[in-house]
Amino acid sequence: MLPDATRLLQHHFGYDGFRPLQQRVLAPVFEGRDVLAVLPTGGGKSLCYQVPALLAAGPTIVVSPLIALMQDQVARLHRQGIAAVTLGGDLAPGARDAALREMTAGRLPLLYVSPERLRGLAPLIAARGIRIARLAIDEAHCVVEWGHDFRPAYRRIGEARAMLGDPPVTALTGTATPDVREAITRSLRFRAGAATVVGSFDRPNLHFAVRRVSCDDERLARLLAVVRAQDAPAILYGPTRNLVEGIARALLGAGVAAAPYHAGMQAHERRGVLEGFLDDRIRVVTATSAFGMGIDKPDVELVAHWTAPASPEAYYQEAGRAGRDGRPARCLLFAHPRDDAMPRRQLEVTYPRERLVEALWTAPALRQRHAANVLASVDRLAEELRPDRGRVEWGGVRRRRREAERRLAAMARYANARRCRRASLLAWFGEQVRRCGGCDVCG
Repeated sequence: MLPDATRLLQHHFGYDGFRPLQQRVLAPVFEGRDVLAVLPTGGGKSLCYQVPALLAAGPTIVVSPLIALMQDQVARLHRQGIAAVTLGGDLAPGARDAALREMTAGRLPLLYVSPERLRGLAPLIAARGIRIARLAIDEAHCVVEWGHDFRPAYRRIGEARAMLGDPPVTALTGTATPDVREAITRSLRFRAGAATVVGSFDRPNLHFAVRRVSCDDERLARLLAVVRAQDAPAILYGPTRNLVEGIARALLGAGVAAAPYHAGMQAHERRGVLEGFLDDRIRVVTATSAFGMGIDKPDVELVAHWTAPASPEAYYQEAGRAGRDGRPARCLLFAHPRDDAMPRRQLEVTYPRERLVEALWTAPALRQRHAANVLASVDRLAEELRPDRGRVEWGGVRRRRREAERRLAAMARYANARRCRRASLLAWFGEQVRRCGGCDVCG
């Protein structure tokens, strides 16, 4: 089937052929097997399910974490002459039924949905007798990273798969440790004979560096100096909405075309920032982690972090948005010894102390003393652990907290140790570095 797939690739997407890693993914896909593909940022993951969908006898359902990401991909497919629909966010009246009719008639090869939407859609598809050719899970690391403590619908994708008649699965991500890979395949109920394709995480064109600072004023001054010293697209990541707005104001005051991006903005505002960045009217985007998934801008020359994210996976995913065109690019982290204070406070929100949680379960009157985000975690844990059924088993929650703490410690080591930055990052993903392509330690 590869020759037919290559012709479709050339016709719709304008590429001469598939890359070697893409071919390794497509081979088991065409054999009808489950596949986990861990490909580097810019590795062409989406083509590994979009092109096979055009050859399949039934529709492919793509599960994606962000509405904006789905909308961007569907709009791009339309420009390439491919029928695709997204069912996410606020649906227009009749949109779901129209999509189901198109699927039944065989005119819709690709349907994009959120994991939350999939749960309600699966029984409707099954009731209509629609045979799903394949289930594609984009950004599959979210199954593990978000499935328990942020978006529980990710934990239920395996159940939805069963409702859909157990179609084969393609799960794709740019970052996953060996443990995360195993957890993904287990959660999605991979069958015997499944394939795992892992590309190298090394990006030789990226230069990794850490700049230690004594206070936030120094951090901002250094950041402004770095940005003003180059005239190229850049992304600056910060941990809070207020902070990224403040950095954007400081850059604008210094004569740099900059704009903030975060989840608290209106959809049309976020769209305007993204479009301005893609067409070079905005040179620098200051953003929370809401910015990045699916952002297709190959010429970003700098990705800087105000402070370290909560995990090596998050850092490498965000830093990897630099240099996707293969040209030299920089990944810069500003570090202060107390930078882990905020993520550790967030841990106390995500995983409140067990005695507090159990007290709030048994004495609801105590809830008025606690913040809304803590109460949301208490309620989420009640849904997961079901205290109404008897004795609670905390083992799984404890393991997740220990793993989150281990990730925080890994980022602290990356920022503070005087060893090769590249080797430190890649070791987290189970890969050894033969030669450092460039970091502030190795030169």
